[in-house]
Amino acid sequence: MREIILQHKESFLVGIGALLLMSLVLAIIIILRMYTKKNTSEKKPEEKKEKKKEKISEARRIVCPDGINPNPLSYTVIHDAGHDVYVRSLTIDSLPKRTVFATTFPSLFNFDRVTTSVFIEPLGEGRASHLLDGRIVEIETNMITAEKNADRNQLRKLNAKLRDTESWAQRIETGDNSLYHVYFLFVLMADSLEQLNRRTDAFRNLAKEKRITLSCCYSLQAESYLTGMPLMYRYSASIGPAKTAGLKRHTMDKLSLASIFNHTQDSFFHEHGIIIGRNMNTGMPVAFDVYEKKHNGYNMVFAGMTGTGKSACMKILASRYITKNGYRFVCIDSQSKGNRGEYAMLTDIMCGTNFEIKSNAGNIMNIFDLDKEEEWSELNGSYEVLRLQDKIANAKSDMMTLIQGNKEPAEFSLVTHIERIVTDIITEMYEERGIYDNVVESLYESGKGLRNGVITSGKIRKKMPVLTDFYKKALEKNKGNRIAEHRKAYRIILDSLKDRVKELYYCPECIQFYSREEWDGGTRNCSCGAEIKKIVGSKAYYDGQSTVKIKENEHFTNIDISQLPEMERPIARQISLSFLNEQFIKTNATNPQKTECLAVIVDEVHENFGMKSAVASLDYVARTSRKRLVSLWTATQALKDYDCCRETEALLKQSAAKFVFKQSYSDRKWVQEALNLTNGQIDRVLELGGDPQDNSENRKGEVCIVDNGKICFCKIDYLKTAEAVFVETDPRIIQEMYA
Repeated sequence: MREIILQHKESFLVGIGALLLMSLVLAIIIILRMYTKKNTSEKKPEEKKEKKKEKISEARRIVCPDGINPNPLSYTVIHDAGHDVYVRSLTIDSLPKRTVFATTFPSLFNFDRVTTSVFIEPLGEGRASHLLDGRIVEIETNMITAEKNADRNQLRKLNAKLRDTESWAQRIETGDNSLYHVYFLFVLMADSLEQLNRRTDAFRNLAKEKRITLSCCYSLQAESYLTGMPLMYRYSASIGPAKTAGLKRHTMDKLSLASIFNHTQDSFFHEHGIIIGRNMNTGMPVAFDVYEKKHNGYNMVFAGMTGTGKSACMKILASRYITKNGYRFVCIDSQSKGNRGEYAMLTDIMCGTNFEIKSNAGNIMNIFDLDKEEEWSELNGSYEVLRLQDKIANAKSDMMTLIQGNKEPAEFSLVTHIERIVTDIITEMYEERGIYDNVVESLYESGKGLRNGVITSGKIRKKMPVLTDFYKKALEKNKGNRIAEHRKAYRIILDSLKDRVKELYYCPECIQFYSREEWDGGTRNCSCGAEIKKIVGSKAYYDGQSTVKIKENEHFTNIDISQLPEMERPIARQISLSFLNEQFIKTNATNPQKTECLAVIVDEVHENFGMKSAVASLDYVARTSRKRLVSLWTATQALKDYDCCRETEALLKQSAAKFVFKQSYSDRKWVQEALNLTNGQIDRVLELGGDPQDNSENRKGEVCIVDNGKICFCKIDYLKTAEAVFVETDPRIIQEMYA
């Protein structure tokens, strides 16, 4: 072998060199591949990071404001989408010694347009014990000073503090309690500086009620605004060694710290209320009283789709109020149940009276009926007043409704002429009877009358003007009219009211009136030679002296307009409401010793929102009822029905409570804004009652009660054995009941 190598030495060396060269090339290739692979694996995370940064930057660009003005010392201005938003940051300067769970903090945390941030830093047992030890030493030092100065009062206070601190130290050292450093930040927002100042005052006053003192983060508004963002970081401002975050630190134990949890009480219970159902969250009973002392008014709104239990709820409330509290109710019944109104059975059960308003029923509500009112003052006691001018304005609205009805509004000049003529005629009718404003005695005359079924003599109430008197006046004035612009107005008045007059015989030429006896006797021509005209109206429900009387000893009275034609009901509803305002609402004395709790139920009131005169009359009745301790209950099929004019919006806003049943999904945004609901609450309102396609009745009667800003979801319960007979309106269930 050795000889072979020596013989071929050169070839062998060349082979070894070739092998070494190939090994070197292979090693270089392997190293290059490993390096390339490493660079590729390193580039992928970098590329992912860059893409993530781009996404985060894009998200920040979308949600961040366009700019900020940090120069003001007591507030910050944020510029966003062309609008300026004024922001002010506040912190808690001092806390009360004791806090109450679900009472002290929630009202501050849930204040409108306020972002609340609470920073909690737990203290370890050693650090907490060290802090308390230092505090004990400090107190003992002050006690020595107080003893030297013979300051007995200071020594007494320091002894009490020493006992409390030692007690805290003992509980910390045994592990029974722990300490925390807590920082509070409230960021208020408003659309203007003036509004921001008002909201700041309101927020500070609310804090004072809880014995909490707030202070502004002065000169640190920009840093505080950033701290209030959901970044879990407290920004601070610093100049040299000085550094501050602007938030005051409070030391709290774990028990007091638990009270800052933003919990709102879900119970809904009025002390003197009636049980109406169960809380859908807790299952606890819900008691409601429309005359709760915390209410700033007594009117109520019921809104919900057909079949959601709206009418049943009102019937249950009325029956239980009567049974428990003895309240008195009058209802304007619009919906029929067979050949009677749906409230007729409830009236019978409560031993009340049903007044059917229809042709040949004999029940009349005089539009011009007027009565005195009893007022009361602390100085003069009770006294009577006669507000004739208010009655004239109200009667004018009713007459305009009769004249115009459900028709489209006429041109402005024509409406003005008609209103002028109507007002003048009404005023003259009262003047002819010697009835004057603020003169109560002018309402009476000497004569004989029927009182409590006995004929008596003396001062009796004068007969009021009736619709026939108005029509006669209109005929006479039309005959003597010399104003060209009024001719069309008179023609419209006479033609519109012709069907409302009970019975009238007159000569169109000389405007001489005849009696029925003369007509029956064969008189057909007037002395002037003209033919006598005869008017017998088919809708004379409002012509004549009033026969509808609201009795004081009855707890439920029903005015049934359900048998009238559908187009006639809105007019009848307004006339009935005006009549009740005069005969029921105004009769409730303002004297606290005589005032009763009364209520008026007006169902399907949205049918009247399309008539200007009807809305004006409803607004007047709503304002009068509040002054007279009368609760006006209005019901519609959608809450958005109140979004039609200024008066109806005011009626909704000024209502003490709102019973909101299932609403349409298309009204979501408006309902949420009108009731100030959260996204979760409005979603729940839209789901009340379950799916309409579901035949189950288990969820029927679910309602959202909005009472002075407090929200309660309630399931209305009724006693089927005792209340089903007047509550149920579903024909299928009624058939099963009487099967």
